[in-house]
Amino acid sequence: MTDQQSAGDSTNRAFTLSRRPGAKPAVTSGIPQIQLDQTAGDKLLDELTTWAFSLDGIVEQPSRASLPGARALTVAKEKSARPGAMIVGREFAHIHPQPTGGSLHLRLREGQAAEVVEKGWGEHHPFALDGSIPNLIMVYAPRDADDLNVVMTIIRAAVDYATSDA
Repeated sequence: MTDQQSAGDSTNRAFTLSRRPGAKPAVTSGIPQIQLDQTAGDKLLDELTTWAFSLDGIVEQPSRASLPGARALTVAKEKSARPGAMIVGREFAHIHPQPTGGSLHLRLREGQAAEVVEKGWGEHHPFALDGSIPNLIMVYAPRDADDLNVVMTIIRAAVDYATSDA
């Protein structure tokens, strides 16, 4: 997986993701949108959150857009945040806690969100489908180290979208 700038509109930067192996996890159909199976174990969830909250310019806060216990990735106050990339305030992503832990919601550029869904790594949030929060997707929890690497690639793209001018 490598991040690649696609030709044309920078708001549709693409990356190349492999197809997610295995069956799609069960996910609730409404709000809250929750992954019901194939969740991350405690070790993978700890690896994911430790890595995510060590990213430069990212601050951990309780999510203002999810269930209690969800941990938000927010853009630090000293960094510029792209308003159109946020879920609420400076929160552009949040990671769900156990017992359904490891899945997350985040916003991506349009082309990136489409690729995540097309390759089976996630699905659109109901708010994206009704147009109220475009390109908001659920990314499925990592099941193993290979999945974790893909989820990290997706989070890096969300950080770039949330903190860049283009």
